[in-house]
Amino acid sequence: MKTSSRIYVAIVGLLVIVLLQAGLVDARPLDVKNPRDGGDNSTGPMFMPSPLTVDQITHNKGNIVTTIDNWGYIGGYQFYDYPSGEWPRNSGHDYIGEIRYWMGAVDAFGDTLVANTYEDFQGLPSLISSVLQHRILLSTDTTRYYDYNLEDTVGLGYNNPAYGWRVWNADSSDWVYRRNYNSLDSVFYPGGPISLQESHYRFNDAALGTPLMGLEITHTVLQWNYCYNEDFMFVILDITNNSATDYNNFAFGLYVDLDVGGPDGTGENGRLGDLVAYDSVANLAWTYDEDSYDEGWKSKTGIMGTKYLETPDGIGMTGFRTGAWELLPDDDEGKFRSLDSVGFDAPLAPWDQYYIQCTRGISLEAGKTVRVVYALIAGQDSTEFRNNADLAQQLYDNFYVGPEPPVTPLLTATAGDRKAYLHWNDTSEASIDPLSGEADFSGYKLYRSDNQGITWGEPIYNTGNNCLTVDYETIASFKVNTPGDPIQHSFIDSGLYNGIEYWYCLVAIDTGASETGVDPLQSGFGIAGYAPNIVAVRPRSDPAGFYEAAGTVVHEYVGFDSPSEGEVIPIVFDRESLQGASYQVVFEDTPDQTYWHLINETIGDTVLVDQTRYEGDPGLYELAQGLRVVVRNADHVPQSMDQTEFGGSDTTLVADPASFYGPITEFFYGVTFGDQHYRSTYEFRYTGNNTAASAFNDTLGLGPAWSVPLEVWNTSTSQRVSLAVYDFGLDGAWDPWDLLIVVNYPYDSTVDPFAVAWPTYFSWMMGLEPAVFNPVDGDVLTIQGAPLNGPDDVFTFQADGVNPASAQSSLGNIRVVPNPYMIHNWSKIETSANEGMLAFENLPDECTIRIYTLAGDLVETIRHDNADGTAWWDLMSVNNQQVASGIYIYHVESPYGEHLGRFAVIK
Repeated sequence: MKTSSRIYVAIVGLLVIVLLQAGLVDARPLDVKNPRDGGDNSTGPMFMPSPLTVDQITHNKGNIVTTIDNWGYIGGYQFYDYPSGEWPRNSGHDYIGEIRYWMGAVDAFGDTLVANTYEDFQGLPSLISSVLQHRILLSTDTTRYYDYNLEDTVGLGYNNPAYGWRVWNADSSDWVYRRNYNSLDSVFYPGGPISLQESHYRFNDAALGTPLMGLEITHTVLQWNYCYNEDFMFVILDITNNSATDYNNFAFGLYVDLDVGGPDGTGENGRLGDLVAYDSVANLAWTYDEDSYDEGWKSKTGIMGTKYLETPDGIGMTGFRTGAWELLPDDDEGKFRSLDSVGFDAPLAPWDQYYIQCTRGISLEAGKTVRVVYALIAGQDSTEFRNNADLAQQLYDNFYVGPEPPVTPLLTATAGDRKAYLHWNDTSEASIDPLSGEADFSGYKLYRSDNQGITWGEPIYNTGNNCLTVDYETIASFKVNTPGDPIQHSFIDSGLYNGIEYWYCLVAIDTGASETGVDPLQSGFGIAGYAPNIVAVRPRSDPAGFYEAAGTVVHEYVGFDSPSEGEVIPIVFDRESLQGASYQVVFEDTPDQTYWHLINETIGDTVLVDQTRYEGDPGLYELAQGLRVVVRNADHVPQSMDQTEFGGSDTTLVADPASFYGPITEFFYGVTFGDQHYRSTYEFRYTGNNTAASAFNDTLGLGPAWSVPLEVWNTSTSQRVSLAVYDFGLDGAWDPWDLLIVVNYPYDSTVDPFAVAWPTYFSWMMGLEPAVFNPVDGDVLTIQGAPLNGPDDVFTFQADGVNPASAQSSLGNIRVVPNPYMIHNWSKIETSANEGMLAFENLPDECTIRIYTLAGDLVETIRHDNADGTAWWDLMSVNNQQVASGIYIYHVESPYGEHLGRFAVIK
């Protein structure tokens, strides 16, 4: 380890002061590996940021996870178990010893000045939520926005709404909206963050109290987690000379100390086997391990490095310096000689070594701003590293615009008894790819993890997707053929174990970008607990006396025909969102459609209106007030088709089952209209009178020239209705083998039904049995309507709840799990070391649990009022001590009665 007594005391002192500062979010100790001194071993650090100005954040959106400080320092925290260039994400493999900046020049008096991240810089305050604070702006945390205002939506409609996001513009010396590039019309527009995660802060070289060179730097980091750009991050430095001195020989140095490897048990990591390399043409430098394997990590190692993407006036990397970190020059003259260099050092033999990418000859006049942009890059091997470096340059040159997956969906979850109720929004489906300008959403994939998001199921290494190195077996997937098609927004995962914490991740997928050769992209897995598409849920038992809404459905029919054979299946997804206890589903007929409405009877409010879904996956149904109500309909098939009246002694009017084609519009066009047409009962009456009809063949409505010797009556409405025919011979005459089409529209011999009723009043298309067709007056064929949902059907139900009588009788089902409790035998529940956890199950929704020793001493009291049937106890007593082994008595007191039980603890 790189440690020294001369800095340890100072570092600890700084840590104590920082931790005492209220409001400094995520402030962390400095890495003792890296001395921040002026070379005097006895005095400790000479200059450092005032603790009042120190702030840090973690960039964790991509595959590189690292800490960022607000005074020009990246990484350097691996010895404190904070991310310091962890790559890949969740691996625990930290690569960054430290990254910092050196800047220097010789002034007009001949004095050599060098401003060094580790001695001279400190953060500048910004208006964070209208309060002046030394905090880093972070686009994934709205509490860290400049002068945050939720209503600030500049850029809305371009996929990057501002929502309060502003950054410092050094040229105008003002806070402005980020300028986003629209590749479709080649213009910039004001909007929000460029990347999925963007950090932004300002710092200067006045840590000593007065400016050293008068430099002010704006520091921006951009990060994505798409498959093609998750292995690098962009760092943008705008360097302004606020002094009155022209620096005509200004030099910039990117100091990088990477350590490839983890602790190996000897007090060392893999740094002593590191090598560095560079490519001056590509402005690229990197560190790698000698044998590409680390004993501490017990795995292969990758490569990490940095690439200049932009330097002032295109100067590029003019020099490359390297050496052992302990031999760094400790005076300004020595540092400037390293910076102001055209030399390219030969790398050392395997050792712990740094490198500096130098850019000299920069003209930084008073008041001028120059820009340095570099990428921090990782790769499994040299080929992947080089490819990532090239892609970083391409994306930068295209103003960061590349193909993007759909917007990350927002996933929510509610626990049930051995179930998890999952629901998500539809924002992903409206996403427009910024490169193609097309809506290319194609579906969702749902993953489940039982190790807190470290993995997401069974790995799939042969994904067939060049943009998805490793995928996992999903628990469900949902696809659309065309953007805009209906798709599921909820899912119930069942068969789970109560008490175990399950993590779920929902990703949105696009169709891929054929013009760039990028395979289908999906939104990233992210880090559990941070990303909006990741949730954790712990299933639990239902409370005593619990009943589900689906078990309370009552079907009432108030008409004179037959009740429908449809059904209503209510599912409560989120009890906390319920706004009532009693609900109704009612129906409304129009010629075009039969709608259903969900009414909250408790508050007299219509929750869902004009719903038309009666089929498909339950997840396609809309969620409202915590409910998903699935409404099913009967089939569009008549209940019967029989001759019901006889003018003579024989059966002469018979429907031919082989010629029954159902709804005509469904048969020809795949759609049906109002169910009232199919719910009605019709009589074909032979009276000797003729009914005028139009023909339906290849041409609609050939005029009322056909005559059918039958009247058709809708007996449900007591109204004579119209007919149409399908004339096979198109000979202008109806024959018994031609098809009849019922038109549920008032009959008028002078009116063509196609002109006034097509297609919404057209219903059954059927044929008669010509072999027996020989009707006489009085013969009647009746088609009894299909048992479809209609206005006379009313479904009522109660939301999930508790039956007091059942709750009282169920108190005997209360149990302790596990019983006996034995330390570490509950590993799936206890996810943290030294954690103890015991569950009381099948409890009433409201109760008090008191735990006693056998001697009657009160150990702990647990108040349970969260409406489910499980309460957790951490085996800590009321005195905040771990309980000892033994037999314990518990007493449950509730509005429904009491219960007494016992359990054992064995340690």
